Amino acid sequence: MLYQRNYVLLLLLCLLSGGLAAQQDPQYTQFMNYKLGYNAAFAGAEETSVFTLFAREQWLGVDGAPSSQILTYNTPLTSSGTGIGARISRLGIGLENNYQAEVSYAYRIQMPRGMRLGFGLSARVSQYAINFQDATPVQGGGVDQAIPAGQESKTVPNFGFGIYFNTPSFYFGVSAPKLLESNLDFDDASTVISREVRHYYAMTGIKFRFSENFALQPQALAKYVIGAPFDADFNLSAELGRNLGLGLSYRLGGSTVDGSGESAGAQVTFFAGNHLQFGFNYDLGLSEFRSQHSGSVEAMVRYLVGGRAQAVRIVDPRSVQ
Repeated sequence: MLYQRNYVLLLLLCLLSGGLAAQQDPQYTQFMNYKLGYNAAFAGAEETSVFTLFAREQWLGVDGAPSSQILTYNTPLTSSGTGIGARISRLGIGLENNYQAEVSYAYRIQMPRGMRLGFGLSARVSQYAINFQDATPVQGGGVDQAIPAGQESKTVPNFGFGIYFNTPSFYFGVSAPKLLESNLDFDDASTVISREVRHYYAMTGIKFRFSENFALQPQALAKYVIGAPFDADFNLSAELGRNLGLGLSYRLGGSTVDGSGESAGAQVTFFAGNHLQFGFNYDLGLSEFRSQHSGSVEAMVRYLVGGRAQAVRIVDPRSVQ
């Protein structure tokens, strides 16, 4: 357990280091249900108001491992295609907690044959806080004067931009949800040690419907941060009837020895009635670190205010007149 704690704290220091770059935003295996968090142009795209709650616990069994919770709201404003979205989130890792609040606005151009092209803007406020009182020294002794006492925090704004194109059975989007590289140092020293870094995303997916009760949908999310390795998530989902969905996922990265990737997972989603959807995902680690944890879990709850009959119009080709 001591080794695990040291590993996570070392990882935290790496994430905050100015000499290294890494993903700073929470990453979800069920990214297809979290498009608003990656791309502001998705605001209002589901044609009904949708509340979505996510929770992810990464690296089960590791003390101080990443833990995140997110609540989103997505709704169209007019039949012409404008929409707004809102998101609040918490990401905790080691001694640090990152809280975010974000609003998004999208304008969508209606095109022939059910095609739509959307442009979105987002604005967010992030608070980064570290509680040094939670630190547990490896060795006993007096107080280390080099370590601050109590809690320190910093709040920074940011802005994002996205483009999202979709047809009744296909979608593609590109986005940069953080355009500013704000200083995250808690003091006012002239030398910047840590900062927010720009994240670039590209997402795509296509649905193949073989019958009334069966469809397959491969989807992918590419992630890039300057100075960090390219990363991507892949998912293949199957719709079984109206209520049940099963999927397999794979994430790049992780192993530097055999190139097996970061993780592979399985997911299940199901509707309870016409408005409420649940999802659960389990990720099995593939990197060398897998021996130190018991995998990662992710849960999702979505509430579709207008019901499925209204929301699926943008993804089900049978609805195109």
